[in-house]
Amino acid sequence: MMVTMTRFGILAFGLAAIAAGSAWSQSPPSSPVLSADRMQMVSCLSQSDTAASACIGSVAVTCVRAASGDRRVAEADCARREEAVWRERLTFASLAVMRNADSGARGQFAALQVTWEGYAAQKCAFYGSMQPSVRVAGMQAGCMLREVASRSLELERMVGQRSPVRRPSNPPSIIR
Repeated sequence: MMVTMTRFGILAFGLAAIAAGSAWSQSPPSSPVLSADRMQMVSCLSQSDTAASACIGSVAVTCVRAASGDRRVAEADCARREEAVWRERLTFASLAVMRNADSGARGQFAALQVTWEGYAAQKCAFYGSMQPSVRVAGMQAGCMLREVASRSLELERMVGQRSPVRRPSNPPSIIR
C-alpha cells in the first residue's frame, strides 16, 4: 500500500510539474498576451461547438499574420504562444480527470500523461529532424501545438462525458 501511494505521489507530482512547467514556461500566467490568446481560443471554441479541432491553430495563424520580420521565427513563436493556451487547458483537464478518478486510476493516468509527454516530444523532434535546418524550430513548435491541443480536447471530452458541471444547490446572490 505504501509503495503504491509513494509511486502515485511521484507520478502525480511529475504530471503536475510537467503540465504546469510547460504551460507557464512560455508565458507567465498573468501575461496580457496569454489572456488575449485565451479569450480568442474561448471565442473560437464557443463558435465551433461540434468541431472544436477547427480551433487548433487559430491563435497561431492570427499571430503570424500580424507579425513582422522573419516569417519562420514568427511561425515558431506564434505556435508556442498558442501551445501555452492549449497546455493551460490540458493542465485543467488533467486535474479534472485526476479529481474524478479513484487512486488506482489516478496513478495510471499520471503514468499515461508522463508517457504521452515523452511520446509527443519524441514525435515532434523526429518530425523536426526530417526538415531542412531553417524549418526545424517552426515544425517542432507546430507539432507540439497540434499534439497538446489534440490531447487537451481529448481529455476535455472525457471529463465532459464523465462529470457534468456541478451547479451549487444554493447559488450565491448579488447583494445590491
